[in-house]
Amino acid sequence: MEANEKNDQLEFALNVLNHPELLQDEYVREWLSHAENKKLYEECRLYLEAGLKLEVGDSLDVKSEFEKFNRKMQSPVRAFYRWTAAAAAVVILVASGWWLMNESSSREIGQDVIAGLQHVVVPGKNQAVLVTETGREIVLGTTSGTSVMVEGGVNVVDDSTRGVSYTTSEAVEVHYHTLRVPKGGEYRIVLSDGTEVWLNSESELKFPTVFTGGKREVELRGEGYFSVAHDGHLPFIVVASGVRTKVYGTEFNVKAYAGNQVDVTLVEGKVAVKQAGDGSEYPLAPGENAHFAEGMAPLIEKVNVHKYIAWKEGYFYYENERMEVIVNDLKRWYDFDVVYVGSGVKDLKFELWSGRDSDIDTIMGLLTKTNKVNVRLDGRTLIVSERNK
Repeated sequence: MEANEKNDQLEFALNVLNHPELLQDEYVREWLSHAENKKLYEECRLYLEAGLKLEVGDSLDVKSEFEKFNRKMQSPVRAFYRWTAAAAAVVILVASGWWLMNESSSREIGQDVIAGLQHVVVPGKNQAVLVTETGREIVLGTTSGTSVMVEGGVNVVDDSTRGVSYTTSEAVEVHYHTLRVPKGGEYRIVLSDGTEVWLNSESELKFPTVFTGGKREVELRGEGYFSVAHDGHLPFIVVASGVRTKVYGTEFNVKAYAGNQVDVTLVEGKVAVKQAGDGSEYPLAPGENAHFAEGMAPLIEKVNVHKYIAWKEGYFYYENERMEVIVNDLKRWYDFDVVYVGSGVKDLKFELWSGRDSDIDTIMGLLTKTNKVNVRLDGRTLIVSERNK
């Protein structure tokens, strides 16, 4: 392979890493199907994660490097920019080079920072429980390709790596099932029409075993990413905390945890959103987010989509986000409790990007090294306090 071609492949891999939403593109998937390209992508990913592991040491100007990274993330969804990849290469080389050269000292720093943290809190995994209409509970995520007859004419196939899928006979009664994903879990389901749904931690999806009538409707509690099978005559409707999202075939994310506001983020295609008690429908274009707060019309604006769908691609990604929001997501995934010490600690803001497979001490170490907070894990309770200035 010529040097220029190698550089092009490297830039392409780095651009995909910095824009995980591109992994949905058919062209990118085809590129990754080649072993050499996949190897290059994974090597870049490992370097990037290594660089982020303890990149906030004294030898690295984290603020400026994050600002560079943040600017890269602002480029439009689905767009390829060579300068973006080139800038990414600089950040990765600086960060990972620093970490690799200081690996032993980094370990010492990390141990000092997170002194007292116990390794009893681990990242989440693929796990869920399928509840049938009769109340039968089927534990998912422990088998590989196992088929289970759940009700007359309805089969589910469970695969611990690919999720659960439905098959039905031609003549089958409609039953309603609920897929429950606990704290510390995530799961993918393929509905009877071919629609794919990824559920985040502490989420539930209620759905019919087969769609009939003039619509396809499901109910969501928590967070889910939807890739809807196209049907121009049969709309797909997601109901979440009083917000109805109607589509015919598209990809979007819905976040609607109990007690929180609702966000609907469109990745591609077209959707319309509507709030209970409001007769108006609001259309969204790709790259837009509709934010619903109780008693108010939705705030619709262009956003960095990656911020909303990073969880589905295996990352935590936050831009100037409140501590409480970050910790709420972390505690769902790692399944711990939290205690805040100090009236203002919840409102402190941070930038953070890390893999969801990272140890909790690595993530909390990154937050601690900002010199804004102290963190301590007491058993399964995280204690967060504002650092005295």
